[in-house]
Amino acid sequence: MKKITLFLFITITAFQFTKAQNNNVESAFKSAFDEDNVFNANIGLTNIDGQNYFGMRIQPEFSFGKFGLGLDIPLLFDIENGQIRKEEFNHGAGILRMIRFFRYGDKNTDPIYVKVGDLSGERLGFGSLIGNYTNATSFERRKVGISASILIKKIAGLEIIYSDLNFDGSSKMLGLRPFVKPFGRTEIPIIKTIEIGASFVSDNDDYQEEGAQQITTKYSSDGVKAMSFDLGLSLVRTNLLNLRLDAQYSKLSKNNLLAADNPTANYGAGNGFAIGLETDFRFIANTVLLNARIERQWYGDNYIAQFFNFAYEINKDARIRELLTATKSQGIFGTLSAEILKTIKIGGSLLLPDNIDSNDPNSRGAIVGLDLETKQIGKFKARGTYVKAGLNDLGDAFTLDNRSLANIIVTYKMGRFMEAGVDYQWTFAADENGNFLARNQVRPYFGISVDF
Repeated sequence: MKKITLFLFITITAFQFTKAQNNNVESAFKSAFDEDNVFNANIGLTNIDGQNYFGMRIQPEFSFGKFGLGLDIPLLFDIENGQIRKEEFNHGAGILRMIRFFRYGDKNTDPIYVKVGDLSGERLGFGSLIGNYTNATSFERRKVGISASILIKKIAGLEIIYSDLNFDGSSKMLGLRPFVKPFGRTEIPIIKTIEIGASFVSDNDDYQEEGAQQITTKYSSDGVKAMSFDLGLSLVRTNLLNLRLDAQYSKLSKNNLLAADNPTANYGAGNGFAIGLETDFRFIANTVLLNARIERQWYGDNYIAQFFNFAYEINKDARIRELLTATKSQGIFGTLSAEILKTIKIGGSLLLPDNIDSNDPNSRGAIVGLDLETKQIGKFKARGTYVKAGLNDLGDAFTLDNRSLANIIVTYKMGRFMEAGVDYQWTFAADENGNFLARNQVRPYFGISVDF
């Protein structure tokens, strides 16, 4: 009898505690970096692949309640002939590229979320198909995409990711994930957080710039299709700790044109399975916010976890061809990020197959990523991202080549509204002829920076 009484007491206490905390648990983990209001306008010399330009960039970023807006308006002039540089607007979404992002709501907390523009960091569901994704692989060819989600009456919802609003050619990468929270309207701890979803991803992109010498959408134009099923729930959900568990099964369909071009290859549909554990943790008074995810993955033949990641948009055909040599294996995916004193935000990610082999060019490569963002520390401020894929030797993780994307900005405050800085970018993307080249840009500048 005493054991039963004790059990009921603990259950009721936990129920009341969880109910009291649920109203504020999501806002407890909200990043201080999501609420910045700043107007930047800088002028300086820009060197792009050895060619010098002089001009300015206007880069305001605002947040009003649930709304967020970031712009990037370039005005660069060729030093040799004085002509304005138009390359950033000549193709694809054109002038829409000035919208770096427009956002309404928060994908993880609000019933309605919409983001237009740069989709870096987006994932669909728990990320087995679309994960660690970006549509901004090139500063010159950055795309304008859409990510949205809606949750109706806490029970049924839909996630959407569309990679590129360039409507030339066939449809670009489209991801859909309908999901249900069958007990979402109840107040039962843990049970109310159960979420069941199914993801469908397709790409029929056949867009090639006129005069391109290298075809990069031959296989994607034939159709890339994938699907997955997932189940997730929160094991602990309080103001200090949010611990979630999920499981995912995914399948990549066979690309018929790739199979026809490689009749002797052992190639067909591939599938994979993953179990993940993710946690948010905060110390009292938000001195430190932590997010960590660890995921154990099982790969079948012709399957690549997070197939639609940052490398997909660089060269779709090259990414699809990787499936030919992908063999059965296992691996680990992990991420860790920390926000310290609402001033420094740093994170890293690693996708590491078990059978990585520096002597075998066909072994599954690792992927490494780093992110850094700071607010004003003394007179300095910094922001940067770095990712590299296809690593068969982790000792090569931080050398820049055609598998790398990097951008870092360091600024120095010269006065109340004035600053000087350096903007460095390394991207790998197609030029006007469709040839893939490293794009190296260095831009020292000075300008105006006003925080609201």
